[in-house]
Amino acid sequence: MIQSHWEHVKFKTLAPARVDARLTGALVLTCSATGSPAPSLAWYKDGLFVYHEPDTSLSSGSSLGETVAKLRMGCVTPEAAGQYECRAVAGLQQISAVTEVKVVPWEEDSSLCQERGQPEISLWRPTLMVEAGDSVSLPCRVSRPDEAIVIWTDARGEAVMKEDRFEVTESGDLRISEVSWADMGQFTCTASNEAGVASVHTFLYPLASTPASHP
Repeated sequence: MIQSHWEHVKFKTLAPARVDARLTGALVLTCSATGSPAPSLAWYKDGLFVYHEPDTSLSSGSSLGETVAKLRMGCVTPEAAGQYECRAVAGLQQISAVTEVKVVPWEEDSSLCQERGQPEISLWRPTLMVEAGDSVSLPCRVSRPDEAIVIWTDARGEAVMKEDRFEVTESGDLRISEVSWADMGQFTCTASNEAGVASVHTFLYPLASTPASHP
């Protein structure tokens, strides 16, 4: 096990402490965290869950990694004002950071708001290290999953097909069981719809498992 890094979490990127959002404009809040196990992230508004409720299934017991969570509002309304909290959880460790959002008037007509557009990938892991033999989930969460097609490709650019060790879930995550050295490399998640394409990358690095100690 990765004992030297066991159960820790810290933020790598944070949204500003205060954001003035333009009425009818777009707002994007992003935070990322590193830790062991690789952390799960979630956004809350005024204490209530907004998006990406922490999913413990994404955390592998013996892992190190970074997770990114992006919260996007395509058309800001007065109701968007409030305190937005990013929570990062790794094992029993939890940290949080708050961004206060103020909505400021804008002269443009609200009818110009456009909620739809190219896909927005809002949760993924740029890097993930896990012990060989373990199972992992590489998240790829799309803001409007019912409007996008999600495809995973491996380091060779070949589509990842469902087989004994690989599965793409309904939420867009790529689950890999019994990770091996052959799995090392960059996996790419691509989401597409009629308006465009978005993609993110995850570099998977298997680690040698630590031999069990004997008395």
